[in-house]
Amino acid sequence: MSEQSAYFVPGKVTEEEGQIYRHYHPTQHTESPWGPGFQHGSPPAALVATVLEDGARDAGLSLEEGRFSRMTVEILGAVPLSELRTHARVVRPGKRISFLEAIVTDESGREFIRGSGWWIRRGDTQEIERTVGEPMPGPSGAGDGSDFLERWASGYINSIEARRADLDERHLNVDETRNPAIYWSRTDLPAVEGKEDSTWVRLMKTVDIANGLNNLLDTDKWTYMNVDTTVYLHHEMRGEWLGLSAEANYGTDGIGTTVTRIYDEQGLIGTCNQGIMLAPR
Repeated sequence: MSEQSAYFVPGKVTEEEGQIYRHYHPTQHTESPWGPGFQHGSPPAALVATVLEDGARDAGLSLEEGRFSRMTVEILGAVPLSELRTHARVVRPGKRISFLEAIVTDESGREFIRGSGWWIRRGDTQEIERTVGEPMPGPSGAGDGSDFLERWASGYINSIEARRADLDERHLNVDETRNPAIYWSRTDLPAVEGKEDSTWVRLMKTVDIANGLNNLLDTDKWTYMNVDTTVYLHHEMRGEWLGLSAEANYGTDGIGTTVTRIYDEQGLIGTCNQGIMLAPR
């Protein structure tokens, strides 16, 4: 495990039978609060975004003429703090839409993450732009988010900045059981050393924390790890701050979902859904 000022340090790039493989070394900033020896879900999510976008470029898909509308991260196992091998492939090629897959393994070939995303060619729809979502208090003037940061302290959590903005009565009158705050997050660390973050990568660096923001369960009594993260964006992220209005939903059979509305400082930009494995300690 490296100790650089990024989440991953790039390693060798190889090509086998026409497939490009890129290797990455995780740093101490990826460490998870759930246990020693593996990564928090956010850095691997950012890595998946990196792999998908690199895969799109390798396939000749322009990230100026098109963009990803959706990315999904499937967590197949606890991601180790050791070298990772990545590659992407185009499952459904097309000039207007393409479906891509990203695979992350260790050096032995064991899969730990499988990601996917839809690339869609851009068009001019400014005259019909529409966003349905209540306005939220922004990061300016918000609290320091110490309730979240201290509860989940780890190599990764210690690398991000989080602020808590409490909702007002207008929001809470809609549903008194809702999460009473929106959390804003950002980090100065790039996902990959020496590489500028795209808007998707910047978002994926902190979006996975949504599952830990609706503090309903006693973490001394319960675990609630997410098995996946799916993000839809109708608008690209603007600026550095990512706002997450997260709501936890728990079923009766050990399964739950965290449903999150995603904001930047200009308004609602998308949604995130996470499947949760609930278990008593």
